[in-house]
Amino acid sequence: MGRTLGIVALMAVALAAAACAADPAPPHKLSPSESAEGLAPAAIPAELVGKTVQLTYDSGSGGTATFGGDGRTLTYVAADTGRKTTSPVAVAAVEPGIFLVTWTDDASAAVISQVQDFRTGKVRGTWSRQDGATAPVAIETRSGSVHLID
Repeated sequence: MGRTLGIVALMAVALAAAACAADPAPPHKLSPSESAEGLAPAAIPAELVGKTVQLTYDSGSGGTATFGGDGRTLTYVAADTGRKTTSPVAVAAVEPGIFLVTWTDDASAAVISQVQDFRTGKVRGTWSRQDGATAPVAIETRSGSVHLID
């Protein structure tokens, strides 16, 4: 009896698997609110609009980041080369005085995402980039200091 029950259960599982493979569910379609096109960039919190911050990294590099008056862009100027890049920015308030800031460097296509803590003056973040279509994605971490300069 136990063996027969086991065989019946095994056959039921096999039939169910065959039915799923023969008639798979349709692919999930994203609604406009779930798709990238339906997402608007996060607005810069009012306390950062138009402000410039000095970023200094423990690695020695750094620069300034100016949050656009439009509430949606960031302009970064590298201290070592003077290279300037302006791109859309997403800013999320984590706690009062602490923000998650993410933008893309238009020259290197690196995605920069960092936590800027103006209460402690500390910044920690990651830079991810791909040096060619077939190259692996490289991720660097950096930490340092952040201060409002205007």
